[in-house]
Amino acid sequence: MIRYKRLVKGSVYSGQLRKVGELNYWQDQLFLSFLLYCLPVSFIAVIPGIFIAVKDNYPAIAMVDTISLLLVMLVTFANKWPLKNRKIIVVGVFYILSIFLIYNLGYIGPGIFYLFAITCLIALVFPITLAYYSILVNTGLLLLFALIIQFKLFNCVLAVEYSVGGWIAFSSNLVFVSIVVVVLIHKIFERFQLTIKNKDKLKERYKNIFEHSPLPMWLFDTETLQFLDINEAAIRNYGYSREEFLSMTIRDIRPPEKVSEVESIVKENKISKNFYDGRSQHVKKDGGYIYVRIESNTIDVNAHPARLVLATDITNQLKNEQEILNANLKIKESESNLLAIFESAIDGFILFDTASIIKVFNSKAREYIKLNVAETEFETGKSIFNFVETSRRPFFQALIARAHNGEIVEYDREYNKTNGVVYWIHYTLTPVYEDNVISGVCITGRDVTASKIYLQKIEEQNKTLRDISWMQSHLVRAPLARIMGLTTLLIKEHDSEDKAELLSYLSLSCQELDDIIKEITVNSHRNIEKNPQGVLSGSGSETYELSVKEEVSRS
Repeated sequence: MIRYKRLVKGSVYSGQLRKVGELNYWQDQLFLSFLLYCLPVSFIAVIPGIFIAVKDNYPAIAMVDTISLLLVMLVTFANKWPLKNRKIIVVGVFYILSIFLIYNLGYIGPGIFYLFAITCLIALVFPITLAYYSILVNTGLLLLFALIIQFKLFNCVLAVEYSVGGWIAFSSNLVFVSIVVVVLIHKIFERFQLTIKNKDKLKERYKNIFEHSPLPMWLFDTETLQFLDINEAAIRNYGYSREEFLSMTIRDIRPPEKVSEVESIVKENKISKNFYDGRSQHVKKDGGYIYVRIESNTIDVNAHPARLVLATDITNQLKNEQEILNANLKIKESESNLLAIFESAIDGFILFDTASIIKVFNSKAREYIKLNVAETEFETGKSIFNFVETSRRPFFQALIARAHNGEIVEYDREYNKTNGVVYWIHYTLTPVYEDNVISGVCITGRDVTASKIYLQKIEEQNKTLRDISWMQSHLVRAPLARIMGLTTLLIKEHDSEDKAELLSYLSLSCQELDDIIKEITVNSHRNIEKNPQGVLSGSGSETYELSVKEEVSRS
């Protein structure tokens, strides 16, 4: 069967057929199909016809049928002849056969049907104008046969068996049907031609979209993985020429270790015919690697499954994503470190915006920032004034207003616990800047009770030291001065009675000096007992030493 088709359609391979997008192409294809089936099917009509013609003593009809069959056979296998000539010969053969059969058999013969069939065939395989001319020719032939009947010419069987009126009535119906059929074929072909043009325009549009797409696109065979078509963007991006691409498969643009993976994906998509969206690594002509996002779908190309691929280069995108990921990791690490510092700080922190809404606070805030005697737990999203005693709100608002004006506000507040123990909190209100604009306030709170107690003890020590210093500079000074004076007199005095009197005064002054020193010693011990941990160490001792030196220098 295939060999028979090649014998009949030899002209297809010799380039006689027109382009697929033209109506004439389909008319030529239709004529070739007519030849393919006309010859074998014609034996169904010819063999019985010849047999009956010989049997009924119609040798002329048998001869014409045989010659017509031979001519049709000749045209069928004359594949080197131009299709136009083959069409003309077929139409001519059928016209001769039709006229001969009508002349000899009239209505009862197949000649009338052949005449109608000729018009239909011309309408299908020739330009439609020739079909209308065919109707005129047919009308003329039928009128000619009417004249033969009227004037009984040529001893024709028509003149014996038919009347002019009956013939014209029959003929007019044949012409009517022929006109209707030709008009319908004309309209069908017009629509068909319009469809072909629209389809061509659509194909051209999509071809332009494919070719001029800014993103690489290609078409490949799902069986062989061969590239079938490639657009300009892919040629620019990958560096291969169009000819190189069309000689390659999609394996050639994959790293060797990824070939089996892509074959598996293609095989799976060929079965499922699903839309595919994934990422892949490709190799350019220069050996460079790129990462692409692959989007593909199955389409039919000349009744053969293929895959249309859109490949978006995402190498820079992935690089940027990696940089963003690294940056986010660093930010998270910084946030983690900052949170660790924030939570491990010895101070309590509360940050709130210009509307006094709490944004964040640390765990120490609950311990060191006591804005309300009820000790309500802080909550983000609530106003800071929800946690301030009603009586202290005007004072607190004034402090926040100062911070909003850019001032750093510090103050200490004394608290009394239920057990009577006093403790102190040092508060600092600091303005928070964002793009050089104050966007909120940060409150820090620190327990300074130990410092306060230390300072109080320092003040008590300083008072004691001042008392000791005063005793050294005043009380000790008087008996010491007397002792020094009496000693000088004793050295110069020779009278024993006077010396005895001076010695008694000297003894009295020494006793007085001894009493004063004992009192100083007692006071010192008493101060040490008040500070067994050594409050005088460090800065306190330095203060003590400085006070003694100052007093001695004044003395």
